[in-house]
Amino acid sequence: MITLYHCTAARSFRPLWTLEELGLPYDLRMLPFPPRALAKDYLRLNPLGTIPLLLDGDTRMTESSAITQYLVTRYGPTPLAVAINEPDFGAFLNWLHFGEAT
Repeated sequence: MITLYHCTAARSFRPLWTLEELGLPYDLRMLPFPPRALAKDYLRLNPLGTIPLLLDGDTRMTESSAITQYLVTRYGPTPLAVAINEPDFGAFLNWLHFGEAT
């Protein structure tokens, strides 16, 4: 079972939205923001205290865009993922990572 640690109005909305679009079952764990200050127990799971945190078996991820890319690649095929041989692949990756880098 996939577990996503999420805060309202945080970057964890990206993987949450992706999980919903893919129709995957998941366990959503809501935390107060910022969890490193308001949910000290969370630091045992993620010493950085950042949101999101995605757990999927042995996979642990904390970067929202990377989680999104992981989910569509791992649990596809899905039209949400643009394949490497499609003309829009570069634009897809640029759009996916735009929010984190800009």
